[in-house]
This record gives sequence, C-alpha cells and structure tokens, in this order.
Amino acid sequence: MKLNARAYNGHLVAPASKSHGQRLLLLAQLSSKPCQIDNLGTDRDTQAMKNALEILRRKEKSAQRALINVGESGFALRTLAFVTRCFSPAYQLTGSGTLLQRTHWATIHLLEQLGLDLVHQNGRLPIDVSGEITNTNIAVDGTEGSQYVSGLFLMAAKQPGNWHITVKNLNSAAYFEMTLAALSQFGFVYQRNGATYTFEGAQELSCPKAQVEGDWSSVAAHLVGAAIRGKINISGLQATSLQPDQNLLQALSDFGANCAWEKDSLVLSESNAKKPFNFDCTHQPDLFPVLVVLACAATGTSTLSGIHRLKNKESDRLTVMCEALTAWGISYQILGEQIEIHGEGQIGSAEINTHHDHRIVMACCVASLLSPDGQTLDAVKAVEKSYPDFIADFLRLTEA
Repeated sequence: MKLNARAYNGHLVAPASKSHGQRLLLLAQLSSKPCQIDNLGTDRDTQAMKNALEILRRKEKSAQRALINVGESGFALRTLAFVTRCFSPAYQLTGSGTLLQRTHWATIHLLEQLGLDLVHQNGRLPIDVSGEITNTNIAVDGTEGSQYVSGLFLMAAKQPGNWHITVKNLNSAAYFEMTLAALSQFGFVYQRNGATYTFEGAQELSCPKAQVEGDWSSVAAHLVGAAIRGKINISGLQATSLQPDQNLLQALSDFGANCAWEKDSLVLSESNAKKPFNFDCTHQPDLFPVLVVLACAATGTSTLSGIHRLKNKESDRLTVMCEALTAWGISYQILGEQIEIHGEGQIGSAEINTHHDHRIVMACCVASLLSPDGQTLDAVKAVEKSYPDFIADFLRLTEA
C-alpha cells in the first residue's frame, strides 16, 4: 500500500482499549452476577477473548478437556492459561499467526510452580494443562512482563486457599496495576506489603456495569503524526488512566509539541522546534516503533532505552525498525540497552516489510509524513489485531 500523507487535521474518538476491555471480560466471566460492559472494542484480540470465554461458558463444570484458541492475543493466552483452571480441570491452549512462533516460558514456569502438569512444544503452543493446584505460596519473576502475573491474580482471586504471592523484577508494572484496579472494582480484597500480596481466595466478585476506557496505545501513532505535522483533537481518553502508553505525552512535550486538555479532549499540535528526546521503553514497549519515527523527525540524536523488551513481540521490533532506519537512510547506534537515532527531520522513501506487526504498520504509516514521495507498506491488515479502523482514520485525518 502506498501512503503519502502531508499533515494531520481533525477530530478522533479514541478506540476502546483492548487491554482494559479484555480485563473486564475476564472479570465478568469470574463474577457471581451479570456485568454489563460498555464500549467494548471490535479488534481481533478482544474478539478472540470473547470467543475463548464463550467456550468456557459451555464447558464450565464439564469433565471434558477445554480447547481454548486465543488467536494472536498474547494477553488472552497468558491470562487464560490461569483463568481457565477456574472452569475446567484440564485444557489445551493454542493460537494462530505470530503467536505460534513465540516461546512462553514465563507462563509455563509459573503454571508449573502452582503444581499443575504441562505438556508443550519446547515452550511453544499448543500447551496442555492438567492436575491440581498444590502451592499457593508463589514467588513470581516479572522480568518477561506483567500479563502472566495478571493471569495468576485473576485465577487466585477465585481459587480456594490462603494466597501469598511475591512479585519481583516486574516489567510493564502499570498494566498489572490496571489488573489490580479492575479486580478492586469487582470487589477483590487483598493486602500488600512491599512486593508481597496476601489474600484469601474464592472471593465473590461482581460489578453490575463497567465502561471500557479509550486506548492510549491505539492513538499513539496519531499523536506522533500530529506532533510531526498538523493538529489533532482526541476525545474518549482519560487523563488519569493507568495505561502506561499515556507516558508518550512526555516524549511529545520534549520533542516540542503542544499538548493541552480542553474539557474532555486532548488537543495536540506540531512542534516547531523538532527537538531530540530521550525515552525509556521498558514499561511501554508498544511505543517503540512510532517513537523511532518521532526520532527521525527530530533534528539531532534521540535515545530510546529498554530495548530488551522488543524481541518476543509480534515481530522482533528492534530488528524490524533498524531495517526501516537503514532503508530510510537514517544512521543509528545500538549501545547496550539503548539505541541512538540521528534524526534529520526527513527520511527517504522506501518499501517496508511490516512483518505482519500492527505497531510496525501504524508507525510506518506515520513515517510517510517525513518523505516527499511517501512510503510503501507490503501489508496493512495486521492493524485489525488492535485497531481495525486505523487505516481509514489515518487517511481521513491526513487527506489533503
């Protein structure tokens, strides 16, 4: 697909957060009373979660093994790996697309620590789970992220026992805080002492009605685009959201963009200075691809750190974006845990292999703002994973 955007202009209603929506769906499934969820997204990941939970509703209390297909949703896999145990004594987890190529050792090791029996394909899907939970005194290493930690807590809230969970080295900690906040909304009670959480399981959870937040991850590309050239007004976001990708506003401010809240909308307009910036992606790795584009738009050297989180995503995002930088004629250096990008304010036109990664597609669409002859992307359907209307919104907001 050839893209040749010139500037951003217009209003956008933020799409629903798949991260928040999937948490609410899981909690509604675990609840003792019905819960009405408003503003659920139409993305593939949310639909995969809904489909998997429908299977659990049909299999609840059945002795038969549940077969759970999570599609390409890493969050659904890492949470349902635990939550399914509340509904079925034995189950198989599988998926599709890039999720089949990724290893899931952190999830596997945590399930085994509970005392469950697992069969897997050298860390890959499908994963079969059976057996009984025999250990409620758990030490979790969160180096690989927070999703499987969220899965553990969602399950433990409904599983009998005196739970004692210690969480160390937690990356993407804000997403875990989102899980705790959602659990608390449904009545979950726990005690926290430093990195240790204690609570009685088998709690009754309920919430009659819940609203899904607008998604900071989805609007990130549009915000970067407007900071580079133009102006955008976005409604549906929460300024006090726990979503870590709202930290993008700091990078945009450092770049020189003008950010302001007007009533319930975020208004962002382009930077005249186009200043280089520094940003730590450790707790918000989804921002990395579009921040690479922002670094190219700056005049000078920007630094992105925390790049160790980028390998086991829908693609190896560091490698893919380095390929793009080379194709664009932008110099860079990788120094340990960070990459330095020497922005020139513009890039060359190129044909980009998006590796079927939704975040790469979004970033490279925005990159077309920086080259006179635009960018050509090999495929764009990957955006359906998280933001099905992204291409339509991008073209509407950037049309001449």
